[in-house]
Amino acid sequence: MSILELLSITYFGNTLYNYIMFLLYVFVGIILTKIYRYIIKNHVKKWIKNSKTKFDDIFLDAAQFPGMILILAGFIYFGLKFLILPYNIDIILDEAIKVIIILCGTWFALNFLDDTIEHYVVPIVEKSETKFDDQLISPLRKLLKILIVILGILTALNTIGYNITALLAGLGIGGLAVALAAQDTVKNFIAGILIFLDKPFKINDWIKFDGGEGIVEDIGIRSTKIRTFGDSLIIVPNANLLSANIENLSEMRKRRVLIDVGLTYDTSVEKLNKAKEIIKNIIDNHHSTLPPVRVTFNKFGSFSLDIRVEYFIRNFGFDYYLNTIDEINLKIKEEFERESIEMAFPTQTVYIKNDDDNN
Repeated sequence: MSILELLSITYFGNTLYNYIMFLLYVFVGIILTKIYRYIIKNHVKKWIKNSKTKFDDIFLDAAQFPGMILILAGFIYFGLKFLILPYNIDIILDEAIKVIIILCGTWFALNFLDDTIEHYVVPIVEKSETKFDDQLISPLRKLLKILIVILGILTALNTIGYNITALLAGLGIGGLAVALAAQDTVKNFIAGILIFLDKPFKINDWIKFDGGEGIVEDIGIRSTKIRTFGDSLIIVPNANLLSANIENLSEMRKRRVLIDVGLTYDTSVEKLNKAKEIIKNIIDNHHSTLPPVRVTFNKFGSFSLDIRVEYFIRNFGFDYYLNTIDEINLKIKEEFERESIEMAFPTQTVYIKNDDDNN
């Protein structure tokens, strides 16, 4: 049997030649895809690396993977043209390649938008004095991506013959049902906008609210993400936050410290006054404290003479706050030891009645 006769053998309606040509196109598509990726990664990127603008880097990064998909899909499509396919399958393939082209274009647009915002918009926002644009950039980024995806899907549907006008009209007729089903989403979206405008808190703020406490990591279109001090993540719907009682601890101008220092009951009045003087002097002379400073003999406790100590620390962060308390407390303990002033600890005095005394 000659090669021509062998290639003419028919299997499932196609000759062996048709199958070989299809596989050859697929193989060439895979090879060209790898070559395309290699050239971009090892040559083109190095060539544009020293350019003055980042625009070409952004364009190339955005086009790399969609371009690979287009090359492979194109060769598979033209390879299938060598096969005799049922009429309806042939039509589906023609529509499919159009959809793939549009989806690759949508993928490119998403990548290009994301990288453009990251390299051009974010640095400008970070240099601005206000934090409002910092927290606005994340939901705006998500919203633009959603719009690009919707536009891509509508374009793909229109390309394969769907009447977009009729589709949108149909959506309008069912709009009431959709609105009722999505009312929570709409409510959270509006609440997110109000949070941006009212600014009860910002990204990186430490807040307390009805459901917990933590650092605001992200303010999204529908919800806000809050990182707790136990490192878990709380995702709170914006509508819930908007109606909650929120305490923004990051807005404190100074942090309050309120403690009781207990002295033993055998402490003399002279030493009690000395203890108050020591505490007040230490707080007044510390560079991190702010007025008012209140040091008062507050009460006779169950086992101690209690000195109420109240003062404020500059709000330079939680670690700064803790370190200041540590320094002041150590200094108080050191001065008390020097003056032989004893601090109290829980004690009980037990009186035992001797029955022999009654005889």
